[in-house]
Amino acid sequence: MDFGRISPSEISVYIKDLQNGNILENHRAEASMQPASTMKLVTTFAALKHLGADYRWQTLFKSPAAVQNGELNGDIYWVGSGDPVFDQKDLIDMQNQMRYKSIRKISGQLVFDDSIWSSTGSADNFERDAEEAFTTPPSPHMLAYKVIWITPQQTPDGQITFGTSPPLPEIPQSINVQPAADDSGSCPSLKRYIRADYRSGSLNISGKLPASCVGESLFINLFDIDEFAARSFINQWRSNNNTIAAGFRHADTPSQAQTLATHYSPPLSQIVRDMNKNSNNLIARTLLLTLGSQNGHQQTAQNGQEAVRQQLAASGIDTRELSLENGSGLSRSERASARMMGEMLEKAYHAPFKQAFIDSLPIGGMDGTLKHRFSNSAGQLHLKTGTLDNVRALSGYWLPQNPAAHPLAISIIINSPKATAYLPDLDKLVNQITSQYGQ
Repeated sequence: MDFGRISPSEISVYIKDLQNGNILENHRAEASMQPASTMKLVTTFAALKHLGADYRWQTLFKSPAAVQNGELNGDIYWVGSGDPVFDQKDLIDMQNQMRYKSIRKISGQLVFDDSIWSSTGSADNFERDAEEAFTTPPSPHMLAYKVIWITPQQTPDGQITFGTSPPLPEIPQSINVQPAADDSGSCPSLKRYIRADYRSGSLNISGKLPASCVGESLFINLFDIDEFAARSFINQWRSNNNTIAAGFRHADTPSQAQTLATHYSPPLSQIVRDMNKNSNNLIARTLLLTLGSQNGHQQTAQNGQEAVRQQLAASGIDTRELSLENGSGLSRSERASARMMGEMLEKAYHAPFKQAFIDSLPIGGMDGTLKHRFSNSAGQLHLKTGTLDNVRALSGYWLPQNPAAHPLAISIIINSPKATAYLPDLDKLVNQITSQYGQ
């Protein structure tokens, strides 16, 4: 193999022919390496194997209180399942289910039931990215990645205002936005022109706005998940002329509580596709905790790590080089070997959940994190990317269109201070491998 500028001591490679089982390349494949987001494939494997491709998260609104004359005479309990893709529209749908039961007033408070998990695990040493959406930790009552969408609107007299999702009528807006020249007629990104933050109880928005950006949206991260979910629930409910007491608290749902609304997530097969194609850390971390919750409510994160190991071991995969933190690869401590990843890819390829696993992977030149890479691969490369400081990795498959050619399992991990600069060399190496062995 020609590694180009990559030092042989900084790269691990494992390539296997999935038709005849021959190991074609094995360079430092036993080395313990930081896999970055290719670790999501490990979590995907365990989740599909244990939970099944049709698994769905269930979110419930419950209450022990009676309903009389359109009023729920007590608290409403949000029984969280950790559904990682629960969104504002799903919240509104559940509230509509309550309205269909003629509930218009809630005399009590919103109560979060977090009992599904005892802990949410860690992603240590990412403090400088704490406000970024990709570091958002999982929660039993996760909602819309806890981000607020702001959308500029123009009044008939030319003034700029901003709508928010969820509605935030209790938060005043301080707007210092001026019109900007708009020569292009398009808005590549509202983030280029608008800045927003939350200070002193006010949403402060500033910048220069081209006319083409009116109606576009930008997300901002202002609140922790408890406050965000509570504000969303209360304001969405009140926006339809309904009433609920202010504030929120945490408690287990009383055993005699009745179900008032139910929501099921999309199936796991769809969610892991969103997770892997877009390298979504929140979904991966939620999956690990969901696996952990199957073994009771104590030490959920540790149980999740053990559940992943058990599923790999049950498939005959050697996990000696595996070290887990949260199952997403957003970790400075997670480790795996290229060999272990390659063995797992082989087992997934021959598993009942094969298609769901393959369908979750980015396709070279077509979608996800590979949309702008391997554009000449004719859709035959299905690879999960891994990107961290000092890490670049690829794990997945070469699935040739030619029925006479052999499919390949590919696992390549670079750990180096020069990892970013090595990206062209990594892609050339993959092309070299597919040209040599994938015909």
